[in-house]
Amino acid sequence: MTVRIGGVLLAAGRSRRFGSDKRMARLASGETVLDRAVAAFAPAVDELVLVIGAADEPGAFAAWFPGVRIFRARDSAAGMGSSLAEAIRAAPAWSGCLVGLADMPFISPGTVRAVRAAMGEEIVVPRYRGQSGHPVGFPHRVFAALSALQGEAGARALVLAESARCRFLDVDDQGVLADVDTPEALRAAEAAWAC
Repeated sequence: MTVRIGGVLLAAGRSRRFGSDKRMARLASGETVLDRAVAAFAPAVDELVLVIGAADEPGAFAAWFPGVRIFRARDSAAGMGSSLAEAIRAAPAWSGCLVGLADMPFISPGTVRAVRAAMGEEIVVPRYRGQSGHPVGFPHRVFAALSALQGEAGARALVLAESARCRFLDVDDQGVLADVDTPEALRAAEAAWAC
């Protein structure tokens, strides 16, 4: 059987704390937060699914990211868990998937590749200095549990429940911890990474 690993990049949030659409926030390089997240993910997976919100226009995202499958989560207002569950239920026959957050633009592409390479039947969680981060690799055996998620809570409870079957991958990449929920957090992260 051919092993196909998909990627699910969650970009359906409403950016309440950011004050504007943080996906479109510009980095010093001129890239947007979403550009950087997609660029880190896409080369590491066999198919990348970008999960957008119910109010988003799929055509605009499809034109922006040719080759990326755009999935509009109709229940995105219910929260991240609901959006992820919808995307997993609609996923093709993958052997596993990497799940990441679009507001984490400082993850090294090498880290995404390392998580993918470590995948088997265990959940793979990157860890920086003892703290768990993203993206998380999920084998197909937990897709039913992922597809049952509801509300705002993501897959953290599943990772805890499956802790005996998790592989924690120590990485030298603090980007696995850095999400940008506010403009101040984005500026601080950029200063820390000098990118």
